[in-house]
Amino acid sequence: MIQIASLFHFAQRVGLERPFLQVWRKNISHKIINGPRHLLYRAWRSVNATNLEREEEVRNVINNLNRFGYAKTHVDKLRDMPTVNDLQDEYNKLLEREEASPHSRKGKQFIRRLVDDDYDFKRNKNSAISRFVTNRMLSAIAANYFELIPRRTSLKVWQSHFTGATERTASQNWHRDYNDKIMLRVFLYFDEVTELNGAGEYVAGSHFKGDAFETLQYREETGTYSTESEIRSNFASDRIKIANGDAGTIVFMDTGGLHRGGFHPQPGDRKVALLTFSTAADLQPSRMNN
Repeated sequence: MIQIASLFHFAQRVGLERPFLQVWRKNISHKIINGPRHLLYRAWRSVNATNLEREEEVRNVINNLNRFGYAKTHVDKLRDMPTVNDLQDEYNKLLEREEASPHSRKGKQFIRRLVDDDYDFKRNKNSAISRFVTNRMLSAIAANYFELIPRRTSLKVWQSHFTGATERTASQNWHRDYNDKIMLRVFLYFDEVTELNGAGEYVAGSHFKGDAFETLQYREETGTYSTESEIRSNFASDRIKIANGDAGTIVFMDTGGLHRGGFHPQPGDRKVALLTFSTAADLQPSRMNN
């Protein structure tokens, strides 16, 4: 993957990023790079996964992900998850640490980063966030969705907030994540999230397994955001899912599909963790301190 990443960075430098991505995502990545992980998954599933997948809530999430690219559940519905109170307590400790020693905002002024792939799992192996990230139900869902052994590649803990801006910026606009054709972002809510404090939105069926993966792909190939009018003219309103939820809600999104989030039309915070599962073909290297 280091050599592939080097080729990708070279393509970026010479202005061939988008043609490289088209070939990589559609023709190479899952045929070659992920082959061994698919074989490992088949062996692992025959021994371990079946019992996990028999659990009703795990099946519901997997079915919705396959059909829509989007699913929602709650920590109370999955086995061996930490409690909402434990998760909120740890979030508050992370917030205190952030106030004492802030992370860079990396150009997104609407996001405060409490964890930016720098969580110390070795020191905090029994913490609420560690138990969430390593939960076997989440791993089984990701493995079944990818049909291969996935990688945990990123963990963020964010506080997005109202900035007074009236126009959307950056990832608040409709887009697809470009680094692989299939990936899984898992959002955990520490507090209630609604349309008024940054809830994400997703176009059901716009993921790789859906019926609209090619719709508006030209926007990704030219590096531009899809507009609201384009989304509304191409998709029925009932396909646009708004990821509202109370504390403890878990939202799954294949962000190779069309999505946006983090826009705050009025004062208020969105307190979330974002765990990413990827395939071996993901062009972004893992940054987690596993």
